[in-house]
Amino acid sequence: MLIEVRETKTRGKAVVATRRLEPGLSGLEVITEKALIIFPTLGRGYGNEDGPVPDFLEPNPQLFSDWCRYLEQPKDVQSRILGLYTDMKCPHANALRDYLHQYECQFKEQESNQRNKAAERIFSDVEEFVQFTMVIRFNSVELQPPAEDGHGPGPNYGHGLFELACKMNHSCRPNCVWFTTQDGKCKEVRAIAPIEAGEELTVDYVGNVLDPTPQRREDLFATKGFVCECDRCSAEHDDTRRFKCIAHSETQCTGFHFLDQPTYSSTAFLVDCSCCGAKATEEYTQTVMQEEIALVREINELDEALDLDCIVNVQDRIEQLQPPHRYHSLAEKCYQLKGELYSNLGEYECAAEAYAKSLDCRIYILGTDYYSQGTAFICEKLGDALKHVNVEEAEEAYKRAVRCLELMRGAADEDPYVKCAMKKLLTVQNRRFHIDDLPKETKLKGIAEIGLKNPPPSDFSCQLCGNPAMIPSASRDALSYCCEFHKRVHYANVKRSCGLIEEEKTWD
Repeated sequence: MLIEVRETKTRGKAVVATRRLEPGLSGLEVITEKALIIFPTLGRGYGNEDGPVPDFLEPNPQLFSDWCRYLEQPKDVQSRILGLYTDMKCPHANALRDYLHQYECQFKEQESNQRNKAAERIFSDVEEFVQFTMVIRFNSVELQPPAEDGHGPGPNYGHGLFELACKMNHSCRPNCVWFTTQDGKCKEVRAIAPIEAGEELTVDYVGNVLDPTPQRREDLFATKGFVCECDRCSAEHDDTRRFKCIAHSETQCTGFHFLDQPTYSSTAFLVDCSCCGAKATEEYTQTVMQEEIALVREINELDEALDLDCIVNVQDRIEQLQPPHRYHSLAEKCYQLKGELYSNLGEYECAAEAYAKSLDCRIYILGTDYYSQGTAFICEKLGDALKHVNVEEAEEAYKRAVRCLELMRGAADEDPYVKCAMKKLLTVQNRRFHIDDLPKETKLKGIAEIGLKNPPPSDFSCQLCGNPAMIPSASRDALSYCCEFHKRVHYANVKRSCGLIEEEKTWD
C-alpha cells in the first residue's frame, strides 16, 4: 500500500504516505475507492417503502431518505458507517437532540399502525440517529462526475461515504485531488505534488481556494465543523487580498498591502507596503474594504445575469469592473467575466487578454507548482479565444490545459474533461496542416505562456502535449511522445488530417 491511516496529535486520524510519492508529469493514482454507501439525491415526489417523510423531518427530507438507506444495510455496514469520524458534543448534535425531544411525545401518541417504521427507529435510539446524522455532516462527499462530452458536470448520483478517502484531512493548498469516477460509485485520489514518507495526504473539501481566508474558514466551519489551520489560513496575512500601496498615487510605488483578517469577527488591518514599507491609515483601510465589499456585490449580481444568459445586457457594468489590485482574488473573477463577455461578442483578442490576466492572477496567488481544475479550464477558455486570433498560441494554451488535466485526472481515454481538451488541441494541430485556414494575425505572441510553469527541458518533446518525450520515433528527429496513448492519438490525427481515416477512428 502507498498509504496508511495513522492517529495524529492535532488532526485526529489522517492518511499518510508509507513511502515518497512522486506524481511526475502525469500524476499518480494513489487509490480508487468504492463507496461504503451511496445516498441518491432525493427527487420530486419523494417517499419510499417506509412511507412518507414524517412531519418533524419535513425541513430535511434528504436526511430521512439517507436514514432509510442506512437502515437497509447489513449490521456490519451500519457499524462501519458509524465508525467514521463524528463529534457527538458539537452544537449541531446538541441542537438535533433538543429538536427530536420536542417531537418525541407527539410521535409516540400516534396509533402504532400510523407510525412510520423508519421514524419509529429514530425515537427508539435517538443517539444512533444523531450519530448517523453527524457522520453524514462531517464525512459525506458529493458524487458527480463530468458529463460524457466533457462540457461541465454530469449526472448527480447523490453523496457517499468512504472509509479511507473520508479520513483524508483538508488543506487550502492540498497535495492531492479526488474526483468521482464516471459510474458514480468510486472516488479516485491522485497526488499532484511530491509527498514524503510519513507526510499527510490532503485534499480541498470545498473547492474555493481563491476565496478570502475568513470566507474559506466560515464555509468549512459551517459544513465540516472546524476552523482551518492550514499553512495558508494560519499565515500572517491573506494571500488573496492585496491592495495598492497607500502612497501609490504620489510615489508610483509598485508595492502592495496584504490584508490580515483571520476571521470576519476579527479586526482587519493592512500590513505595511511590501515595497516601500508605508503604513496604511485606518481611513485608507476602511476605504479599500468598502470598495471591496461593493465589488463583491457587483460580481454576485453579474454572475446571476450570466446564469440567465443576459451577459450582453450588462456589458457596460462588466467593462467598468476595476479590481483592488491585479493580484487580488477578485481580479481573477473580474477578468473571467470580461473574458466571457468578449467571447460572446466575438471580440476574441480582448477575450484572450482577459483570460490570460485571470490565469496570471490565479498562478501568482497559488503558485506555479499548484494544479487545479480551475486553472486548466481557464487555459482551455484561453485556447478557445486564441484559435480565432493566433492558432499557435491556441495550441500552446490547449497543451497546458491537457497537461494540467492529465496530471489531475489521468488519461483522455478515461476522463471526459481531458478528452474534451485534447480534442480541441488535436483540432488546432490539424488546422496547421491547412495553412490557408489559419488566422493570419501574429498578435498576442507568447500570451499562452504567461505565469505558467513550463515542462522540464528535454531534447525531444511530445508532439501532442509538449511534455518531455519518452517514446522517440526511429528517426529521433521527427515525432516523439511521452506515452503510447499520445502516440496513438496523434498518429491518428495526422492520418485524419490527410484524409486517411475518419474522425471517430482517432480514439479507437
